[in-house]
Amino acid sequence: MSRLGIIVALPAEAKSLYSKKLKIALPIEIQKDIFICLSGIGYDSAQIAAKKLLALKVDALISWGVAGAIDSSVNSGDLILPKSIINQDKQGLISTEWRERISDYLQQTSSRILTGNIASSKTICATVTDKNNLLAATGALAVDMESAAIVETALAHQLDCLVIRAVADNANTAIPEAVLDHTDNMGRPRIFKFVWSCLFKPAQIRELFNLARAYKISLKTLSSIGVDLKKEHFFYLDI
Repeated sequence: MSRLGIIVALPAEAKSLYSKKLKIALPIEIQKDIFICLSGIGYDSAQIAAKKLLALKVDALISWGVAGAIDSSVNSGDLILPKSIINQDKQGLISTEWRERISDYLQQTSSRILTGNIASSKTICATVTDKNNLLAATGALAVDMESAAIVETALAHQLDCLVIRAVADNANTAIPEAVLDHTDNMGRPRIFKFVWSCLFKPAQIRELFNLARAYKISLKTLSSIGVDLKKEHFFYLDI
């Protein structure tokens, strides 16, 4: 059976596929011939994780996790199986037949499935203006920070690749300052500075609750499909 490598940025996203604690950049086999690697946030972190999986002779890479909507038609909890990843002026195409097999299966679930593009950014798309500008530049539905590195690595090594992203924050949701300035590469708050930021600018507390609620919805979507996709080896065949 073909070997799959899955890259997830954050522990909460990984739990939709594997309940035990993972160490960053240390791949582990979670099921026969399915490996997962916790990367941390961002392009460089995802690229390191992809290379770790390449060393295990995987046949395909999956970018798994959440994304932020930049198109107002996209809602929290929607699932995006993009046809391509847009990174600046480059487009990385996803393995079409594999994506269509997954999409056909997921049509039977309660999740809303979208196939528009995802933009990949090296910085957090923090404000509504940032999201609007990225939408105008790319026409993408959503943005993440890891998929470009994963897709580019896969294509460079002639591997199949797939991106599965559940939407967290909507296009009209801004990322609060406490998150931007006072969380680490694993999404963990630096408690003292995080709390101080909230006390100094209490208006962002409501934004934090909204963001947390949206993130919880996206994780529920991932969890609802994760078990079955693992069981079916993510419907991957040698393409």
